[in-house]
Amino acid sequence: MNNLSFVWAEPTPLAAELSKPIRQVSVEFVIPNNGPRFVTLWRSDETGLRLYTEMHDVAERREVGVLNFEQVFSPRSDETIADAAPAFQGEIVVSKLIIQESGTSAESGVILKAANGDQIIIVAGAFPYQLAVLGVLSLPHMFYPEYPIDRYIRVPMT
Repeated sequence: MNNLSFVWAEPTPLAAELSKPIRQVSVEFVIPNNGPRFVTLWRSDETGLRLYTEMHDVAERREVGVLNFEQVFSPRSDETIADAAPAFQGEIVVSKLIIQESGTSAESGVILKAANGDQIIIVAGAFPYQLAVLGVLSLPHMFYPEYPIDRYIRVPMT
């Protein structure tokens, strides 16, 4: 089976970055009335962790999205920013979501779980290069995942 892993080029472990307390979340829409293209998790130290998806062909006319992560230091001018729920400003438990498709295992999403059980889910969206986001911002077109959420394998990240 082929494996497509998250893309993260920084020296710190990705799990450590994802488990940092979240102060705000921003989203950027490239196409109106479609899912977000970018989601950024903003921390109290003024740094952000930007997530986006990259598509990979796994069979003829079949592709899967894999999450990419990058550290950023300021929001873009067209991002919509919202405060994270207070529960996310404490300890966060992180799981990755893996989809198996056409002989390929792809790391396609994350679940961020606060101590009170609240969750933020960010996963590759139903449309190419879009994300599906649940648990922040009550905007239309935010949660249309590439696959039904129960098809993903949930694996703790440590």
